[in-house]
Amino acid sequence: MGQLRERVHLPVPADRSVVTPGSHCNACKTPIRWYDIPLLSYVWLRGRCRSCKASFSPRYLVVEALTGVLFGLAWWFAMADFTMPFADRLVHFAIMAVFLVVLVVTSFIDLDTMLVHDIIVLPAAVVFYLLSLLWGRSWYEGLVGAAVGFALPWAIAFLYRLVRKKEAIGGGDFKILLAVGALLGWPGVLASLFGGSLVGSITELAKRARSRTGPVLEGELAFVPYLAIGATFYLFASPWVVVTIR
Repeated sequence: MGQLRERVHLPVPADRSVVTPGSHCNACKTPIRWYDIPLLSYVWLRGRCRSCKASFSPRYLVVEALTGVLFGLAWWFAMADFTMPFADRLVHFAIMAVFLVVLVVTSFIDLDTMLVHDIIVLPAAVVFYLLSLLWGRSWYEGLVGAAVGFALPWAIAFLYRLVRKKEAIGGGDFKILLAVGALLGWPGVLASLFGGSLVGSITELAKRARSRTGPVLEGELAFVPYLAIGATFYLFASPWVVVTIR
């Protein structure tokens, strides 16, 4: 993997979080109306604020569409096992939905800022571990997964830095894999790390070949989105997703 910039964890302003304040226009600060349905309202208003007509980035449309697609897939996989009671399948869906939301949020933050915020991923790791128990995992599986999720990329980064004198993986990536391991166990960590590395390498090679500028895989790289792709694939593709809730 190419050289990456070390993640720097900046303090979040006291009056802001991923929950508050609610969605609003960055230009006029007017809150988004409760009846402005995601996707539909963006298209209806042509990507503009209802109050001041300032333009919204197409990114909002992309995030909303991606989240909707992932929720649809989560619902399909959760409801596919008719041997489970419907209530258990609803819990199954809710767990996957929470996991996917965290992946989407951290991925787009990483794309924007090259940062992975502890205030998101560390509480998420605790929540994911508790949800893994609800999902029928043994008490030690999430703990082992979290330990592997942190220790394995740390060891890779340490050896790479020792040999190449460069950073291989940022510290924030250790923590997102810790959270992934807390829910998906160590197999989920391996799928996220190696699957994400494969997708990231192919993507960056294609980008460099198209631009024809600079050495391949050098410079800054937001790696969390690739890890999220690997984790999502494992979540949906692994037979583990149909484990019956105990």
